[in-house]
Amino acid sequence: MNNRFRIVFIALLASVSICAALLPSVLSAQTAPFTTATFRTISEARKQPFGTLLYVAGRVTVAAEFGSQAHIQDGTGGLAVFDAATARGIALGDSIEVSGPYAEFQPRTGVPGTGLGQIAGTSTSRVSFRIIPTARIVPVAREVSLSELVGASGEALEGQLIRVSGVQFRDTTSFRSATNYVIFDATTTAQVRITAGTNSINQRIPRGSSLSLVGALGQFQGTYQLLPRTAADLGITLSVNPADTVAKTQTLDVTTWNLKWFGRPLDNDGVTRLGPADSLLQFRNVVRVLDSIDADVYALQEVSNNALFMRIADSLPRYGAVIATFAPPQPQFVPQRTAYLFKRSVIDTVRTEMILTSSQFAAGRFPLRLEFDATLQGVKRRFHAFVIHAKAGSTQRDYDLRTSDARLLYDFLNTNYPTQNVILAGDFNDSPTASIFQNLPTPYLPFVQDTVRYTTVTASLARQGFSSFNSGGMIDNIVVSNEVTRSILQGGEKIESPFTYITGYTTTTTDHFPVTARFQLDRITSVQAPQSVPQTMSIAPNPAFGVATIRFTPKASGEALFTVSDVLGNTLWTAQATVRGGEEFSHSISLENAARGVYVCRAQERSGAVQSMVFIVR
Repeated sequence: MNNRFRIVFIALLASVSICAALLPSVLSAQTAPFTTATFRTISEARKQPFGTLLYVAGRVTVAAEFGSQAHIQDGTGGLAVFDAATARGIALGDSIEVSGPYAEFQPRTGVPGTGLGQIAGTSTSRVSFRIIPTARIVPVAREVSLSELVGASGEALEGQLIRVSGVQFRDTTSFRSATNYVIFDATTTAQVRITAGTNSINQRIPRGSSLSLVGALGQFQGTYQLLPRTAADLGITLSVNPADTVAKTQTLDVTTWNLKWFGRPLDNDGVTRLGPADSLLQFRNVVRVLDSIDADVYALQEVSNNALFMRIADSLPRYGAVIATFAPPQPQFVPQRTAYLFKRSVIDTVRTEMILTSSQFAAGRFPLRLEFDATLQGVKRRFHAFVIHAKAGSTQRDYDLRTSDARLLYDFLNTNYPTQNVILAGDFNDSPTASIFQNLPTPYLPFVQDTVRYTTVTASLARQGFSSFNSGGMIDNIVVSNEVTRSILQGGEKIESPFTYITGYTTTTTDHFPVTARFQLDRITSVQAPQSVPQTMSIAPNPAFGVATIRFTPKASGEALFTVSDVLGNTLWTAQATVRGGEEFSHSISLENAARGVYVCRAQERSGAVQSMVFIVR
């Protein structure tokens, strides 16, 4: 080899080494399939038997928009790639090579070829990909008619990015997660599938008869489905809500959220499914959502694992926590407790209590009251929050029970909190506009009709057809008394979108979406004094460490018995003292030997008893 060729050869080796050093993130860790599989065009690959190891190349038309299901296409066809690492590692328009086993997702039973053809890993053969270093070019959607989409040509179009024009939606409400919608033109109907995690969820369904829609073409049990990647594929322009420009530091933000059997995957029988299968993953996802929303007060439902719930406060130390101590009286059932999380820098809790405990409200899921002072930018106001978890179900009996409970709660608030700042939040298990049961009048008609005393903040979301529940319906709601109405940040009510950043949200976390309302404290003109009641009790500090002080105002003079017990009823501390009616009595208690957790402090006098919860920290 002469010197000239030697220099060129060494230079080529050096350039290859430099490229290899610069592009390690481009290559997947497992590249063996690229050397063992035969390279094919996508149309050729789709003709292979399922189980064949494929090696194809194409441009990316779907990356992580569908979570773990990406799509690529070349000049001959399109193909899905089901692999989370691939979807996360690529971007729209990338030119990539992919290798892995050919499989079929959800064909009709016994009818191969009626599901979505895809490259998908197995326990013995993983998916590998590598990005070809070239300019990103997103393929232009192929224009097809609905008849082509659903006809014999559908199989050849499967996996490709397509556009259908001159169509309209049959439904005119709002898009829900993981839901199918019918589109049609003059001669043909087809399906649009809204995939979980896309930003089109809870957007209004476009109206009109000449819509132009874009999406990857999938197939599910013999039915072809158009899969839009984003709201833009549906012709939806995401606008900026003026309320979102108001800084959170200027408003009291209240969020209600049902956590779906938080911390309890199975019933007591060890078989019946309750919550998500992985409680620790549910916990991590819940913490991430709470941290992201950053509300001042969370009204929560379906806490079924107290210990795991209290770890939320450990993970988010800026929040304090309160859990309902009362559970339904049927010991054979796993309890569903309500709870609050509150931001310590904004919220100063005064007292908590269960109300309507002598009734049959929601089969024993009694409302939990939290009295608190909120302070923002030097403005301080007192509130009485009530979190409820109403009777579930869509039968006549369920509807009747919700209706009677709503009337009971309405009368209770009117009698006991006629001029206080009241916030009622929770899982109403029904819509504030029309019932989920046979479209009858909403069970919460007393609140909805009494516009002088109450405002249903979230009714506007229901009227727009939005859903706070994955199966449909605006069932998670917030109502305020007229004293609070003037402080509502108009347009600030919203359904949060954790499904855009939590993978598999509705299966790994909960089937409810958080619902938020925002309030401007300086618009509440009256600075209210604490509610005047015959008996009052508070504990300070709360949370407590070491020593706390009980402050108790009795109704009558005489002997009073004070106890502190754990949630199972075991007495931790007790004392007796003489009190005078109408005068505040204080007593210090030692909590140094108490384990970390929630305890019930109770004061009993001859005219009755009152109790409050205290959280002991370590």
